[in-house]
Amino acid sequence: MLPKLFINGFACLTGDAAAEDFAPFVELRKLRRAEQISKNVLLCAFRALEQAQIKDAAKANLGISLAMGAGALESTLKFMDSIVEDGDELSSPTAFASSVHNSTALFLSMFLGIHGPCVVTGQLDASFAGALLTAQQFLAKKMCEQVLVAITEDVNPLLLEELQKDLHVFDPFVYQPHLPATRISGAFVISAAPTVATQFVLDSVSLTTTTDVHTQSKPLLPIHSCAHSVLLLADYLQQKKHFLFREQFAGTILEIEGKPYVVA
Repeated sequence: MLPKLFINGFACLTGDAAAEDFAPFVELRKLRRAEQISKNVLLCAFRALEQAQIKDAAKANLGISLAMGAGALESTLKFMDSIVEDGDELSSPTAFASSVHNSTALFLSMFLGIHGPCVVTGQLDASFAGALLTAQQFLAKKMCEQVLVAITEDVNPLLLEELQKDLHVFDPFVYQPHLPATRISGAFVISAAPTVATQFVLDSVSLTTTTDVHTQSKPLLPIHSCAHSVLLLADYLQQKKHFLFREQFAGTILEIEGKPYVVA
């Protein structure tokens, strides 16, 4: 039987992290070569770990379950452009390294000192659900005591270019195409048992499929992305009451039931 999930800290970010935001956590010069999506999720991780009262992640028994729906799109396009312009042999190794999904997980592990199990989920809209379920398996198998579930999404400049020509060209898979595009990141520290920092408990998490590919809610992003699920879940948590979260998108249904944690 899979365990309930206890949320001990969480943070979400709409847009990009500012330089001054990192002052309490790390010297900015150490991040100068990092991709923006990696910096965004690192800031969320710092804040979530702080809430969870984990002062030294390197000494904690932690795992990482990272969700990246489409990966570092800006770096991916730069790498593809370098192949077209310079050929395979002279393509950009820097852009290639940054375009790989696992590079962000390595970035988090390196800066936070997390040495536990690490899995990256890239399933477009279902990535956040997949990351939660992966973390649940980590905990059920006692692979670590707590898991950093992290999410970060980029803006696809090629997709936006096409949307400028026709807002409905990607219907029904691109949500709210008229809204301005923005990067989204988030982080949750979860465990299978409550800690002194536990704020919420998720009684159930499920991911199922449907033949209906339409979206039933109004996501906050104008792109296909797992990140809108994170924003909506964070909104439920901030209301601090019992909730049943249901998100249908692109042929999948994510359901989460949870409530504020109260010490018995």
